[in-house]
Amino acid sequence: MNNQPPADPNQGQLVDESEQLYCYGHPKTPTRLRCTRCERPICGRCAIPASVGQHCPECVAEARRSAPKVRTALRANAPVTYALLAINIGMFVLTLLTGDLIFDRFAEIKALVALGEWYRLITPMFLHAGILHLALNSYVLFTFGPEVEQAYGSKRFALIYFIAGFTGAVGSYLFSLGTSVGASGAIFGVVGALIAFLYGKRGSAMAFGYMRNILGFVGLNLAFGFLVPQIDNFAHIGGLLGGLILGYCLDVTRARKPSLALQILAVVGVAAAGVALAAYRTSTFF
Repeated sequence: MNNQPPADPNQGQLVDESEQLYCYGHPKTPTRLRCTRCERPICGRCAIPASVGQHCPECVAEARRSAPKVRTALRANAPVTYALLAINIGMFVLTLLTGDLIFDRFAEIKALVALGEWYRLITPMFLHAGILHLALNSYVLFTFGPEVEQAYGSKRFALIYFIAGFTGAVGSYLFSLGTSVGASGAIFGVVGALIAFLYGKRGSAMAFGYMRNILGFVGLNLAFGFLVPQIDNFAHIGGLLGGLILGYCLDVTRARKPSLALQILAVVGVAAAGVALAAYRTSTFF
């Protein structure tokens, strides 16, 4: 009968005591551990903690080399994301060249929206108040946009982006009086769609963990937004809610695939709700 205690799966793979092994990286160091990926003998100095057991430096390096290839392939198939980035940058350059003309004509000036210029609930998502504003929004869109576009397809991704941008502008119109510009409402919608997509895959430990990280990211940004008066958090919340609803209803990879009728209803319903709320705000504005 073997009285040896059972191996702890978090401590790497143990080998038979009768077989004396030496670390592949330190040949004079005896060890009872193996890399749980390639089974090379490794000592404590070489072992790198992994989700299951421990890996050797060679396996970790190989995984890191392959990761950029996956990200590059993902980002290579995101035409709408890159088109949006180009449009936002182009519009920013145009605002620099024209001074206040573009802002005066297309920013979300609440009183002018109430006087009938409803297009100002769409156009502000293409404008930015400064280079830092543009850079932060571009970075978040570049980070999450390709992933969401791959998950939903370019057409559904475009719908999510533009409708979330609209619901974000409506949120700002309902609860804020200041002039508003920026793509952050639409981008929060993209992040909301990613949360909905990951929620549909929550049975996977990896997807659930990623979803928790994204929720933390959203929570921190919303908390920061409430602390800084210049940030239009109501636009963020409006865009996030629009993205969550659309993301859930347009996710055709779920086990219970939504019907085409439900997808159309979601798109029309969220847009119509935004119009109805904007109409209500207009009726009570003055």
